[in-house]
Amino acid sequence: MDVFEAMGTARAMRFFKPDPVPQELIDKVLWAATRASSPNNMQCWDFVVVTDAAVRKQLGDLFKPFADRVAAMPVPDNAVDRRTLVGARNLGENMGNFPCIIFVCGHNVYPPGAPRETFMYSAVYAASQNLVVAARAVGLGAAFTTLHGVFEADIRRILRIPDDVFIGTTIPLGYPDGPTGPVSRKDVADVVHYDGW
Repeated sequence: MDVFEAMGTARAMRFFKPDPVPQELIDKVLWAATRASSPNNMQCWDFVVVTDAAVRKQLGDLFKPFADRVAAMPVPDNAVDRRTLVGARNLGENMGNFPCIIFVCGHNVYPPGAPRETFMYSAVYAASQNLVVAARAVGLGAAFTTLHGVFEADIRRILRIPDDVFIGTTIPLGYPDGPTGPVSRKDVADVVHYDGW
């Protein structure tokens, strides 16, 4: 699939088949992630890839209370919000069952001597988006999430992520167990301003 089709159909996938993701596909999406732009080509990212069943179970146990909180929320009237709520609950209930979870991390190192977090964010989130689009291109699904923020201390402990490393995104990865299709976005003309606002 070409890059435009992959971008246009890379919906957040929150439901996955249990089938393992072949290492060559994990390597391919990580390669794509590391092609992202970064300030002064610092490449200030690291990726923690979790495929081990025992480690995934530990992570899954952390996320289950999140699913309980989501389940207690009132069901939204809006179909999009309702679908998001159902997907979020599924993430919480099944994070430990997903075949692969990738944590995209960053280092606040640019500019040297006076680092600014905004530069790190620009690299981490660009890498995350490349990963999501590449996943779609090779027939996988992925979801760009920040759910780690709820349990960050425990995630750091389980995965031995140093305190000075920023965890930017939690991206479950696997074969989609649900429909794929075009993303729903505003028309380009509604958000583009030429030669000024």
